[in-house]
Parts: sequence; structure tokens; C-alpha cells
Amino acid sequence: MDSAFTYFATLLYWGLTLYEWVVIIAILLSWVNPDPRNTVMLFINGMTLPYWNWLRPYLPGQIQMFTAYISLLLIWFLKVFLPGTVGAIGDWVAGRITEGALAVQVSGYFLMGLGLVMQNFLFFLILLFLIWFFLTLVSPSPNNAIVRTVYVLVDPFISPVQRRLPRMRIDLSPLVVAGICFVISFFVVSNLIVFATGLTSYGHLGLPVGPIH
Repeated sequence: MDSAFTYFATLLYWGLTLYEWVVIIAILLSWVNPDPRNTVMLFINGMTLPYWNWLRPYLPGQIQMFTAYISLLLIWFLKVFLPGTVGAIGDWVAGRITEGALAVQVSGYFLMGLGLVMQNFLFFLILLFLIWFFLTLVSPSPNNAIVRTVYVLVDPFISPVQRRLPRMRIDLSPLVVAGICFVISFFVVSNLIVFATGLTSYGHLGLPVGPIH
């Protein structure tokens, strides 16, 4: 029974990893406008479009254009949470941990997955803010689709900062917000992941199985 949980956890991890690469390939191919009737594209679209179509209605307005990226974040969360949870249940069934320790470990895997998603999302935002900063230096055409997309995403974050910064020739608000995101990622999210890692080991290797103090 114990080996069955280990096998299932491993199967979940590698299955999600394979699907993760299918999604990544689909995102990369979407940049070159491939022929949708191509056999490879039919397979990839059949694997990804139902997932994206299911996720899209849950996302607000302009965020829907990044459904593919958010679907990738969800897969990364599941790659941590599901195999870890199955492994913890296997330890509980085998009598190596108590029910209390099981609950703590599942919480740890949830927080770890959440921390990974937050870290990647903050990195994505930092990249957008840096792109917008360099775009403002060259005064791009507002009619450009990429420029409009980046502006729609960064404006809710940089507008409040712009109102508080003194008027300057160069708009430093994207750099300020990027710095804030970096601080949150480095000091808050990183510590959350470290804390979560500790929870996933709770009840093992001589650690107490009683209440956490």
C-alpha cells in the first residue's frame, strides 16, 4: 500500500511535468501563428485549449489574455501540492505520522505551491515593469498592440506611484514598483517557502507530533 502512494505521487509529478511542457510548447508556437490544421497543432490544441477555455471565465477582463501563462502557474502549484499531499497521505496510512501531522504537511505543501506561484508571478510583473520602463524611454507608438497590452497590465500598479513621485523627465515609477515586487519576493515570499518547507517535514525524523508552538 505504501509503495502505491509513492508510485502515484511520482506518476502525478511526471504527468504534470509532461503537461507543463505541452503548455509551454503551445505558448511558444502561438507566437509564430502556426497552421491550426497541422497534425502536431491539432494534438497540442486538443491538449491545451479545453484547459484554457475552462480557466478563462474565472479570470477578470484584461487578465484573460494571459490565460495560458496563468494556466502554467496553476500547473506549477499542482506539481508541488498534489504529489506532496499524496506522499503525506501515504505516510499517514503507513502509520509514520499522525492525522495532525498530516494536516500540517498538507498545509505546508499548499503554502509551498502558493509561494512558488507568487514568486513566478512577481518575476513576471518585474519583467513587465522593466519592459515598460525601457519602452517609455523610446516613446513607442500607442497604436502598437504589444505596447497597449503592456500598458493595460502595468498601469493599475504604476499609476498610484506616479501620483506620489515628483514630476521628472524620466518616469521612474516602473522601477519603483519593480523594486517593491523584488522586496516582496525576496523577503516575504522566500520566507513563506522556507516556513512551508518546515511544515512538510513536520512529524518526521523525530520532530514532535504534538501542537506547533
